[in-house]
Amino acid sequence: MPPTPRWSTKDPRVCVVGNLNIDLLISGVPELPAWGQEVLGAHRVQFAAGQAGYLAQALAALGTATSVIGVVGDDAEGTFIIDTLTGSGVDTAGIRRIADEQTGLTIAVVRPDGERAFVSEVGVSKYLTPRIATEALQRLGASSVVAVVGLFNTPGVTPDAAHDLLRAARARGSRTAFDPGWDPSGWSAKVRRAIMRVLRDVDLFLPNEDEALAITGLDSCEAALHKLAEACGGTVVVKRGEAGSIALTDDGRRISTPARTVAAANAVGAGDVFDAALVAELLRGEDYPEALSVGAAAAAHYVSRSRDRFPTREDLA
Repeated sequence: MPPTPRWSTKDPRVCVVGNLNIDLLISGVPELPAWGQEVLGAHRVQFAAGQAGYLAQALAALGTATSVIGVVGDDAEGTFIIDTLTGSGVDTAGIRRIADEQTGLTIAVVRPDGERAFVSEVGVSKYLTPRIATEALQRLGASSVVAVVGLFNTPGVTPDAAHDLLRAARARGSRTAFDPGWDPSGWSAKVRRAIMRVLRDVDLFLPNEDEALAITGLDSCEAALHKLAEACGGTVVVKRGEAGSIALTDDGRRISTPARTVAAANAVGAGDVFDAALVAELLRGEDYPEALSVGAAAAAHYVSRSRDRFPTREDLA
């Protein structure tokens, strides 16, 4: 008999704190050009809205009440992000608009096999501060889960500040989730130590494999999983793309979940959709094996589609 899940609640609500930006994807790029040279892609498309935006949209599509805290510029791109999130059913009352500043932009270059490279300009996201986030959390009220994501695209929220936010959320009775994203500065020893400290107050840590290896300084995903779990106050799930995911739960279970095999149309944001489905299922009362399997199904649905990407419960059924 599996242990009784401890995430379930009658009125699940998730608050996502993190980066909001425009993603411009250029796909079908065979290789990156050398300086001074040019290559051609096959297709381009523009999406809202960064790691926090993807996670929030995916949660809302699955029927989970979701709010988001972040900043955008008082420009057309900021309006596009807010309209997109609102149209998806996300509460955007926690988004602050900053006058005379540009909304952040990420350009994703995607190879035909789905591998990606990113160039980002954080723009107005640099103005997201712990004070803005804390005031918005208090204004929005109680949440079942507070998730901090996209840490390195919001430079005003340091790892120590993220730790304070998550610790305060726990003190108010919320579960905490953390997905910092990739450190473009190269994962210094100081940053790695700071991330490990954050994990003390994290119920669900959600790095991908590259991030897990970088944070721990190890070259084995299995070893990295165990090292992160030793530091974490909760469950660690490492996302491995086509290799699926591996997890160590807070009660000591190791769970390996295969990915679903699909033809990939767009994988940017797939990890956030996986995270959303996992959290949504835990809040519904599912245990980790079932919740991780639903996460894999949600990510597969998302990457296989170029439109109407965020799965609903009906899609996953």
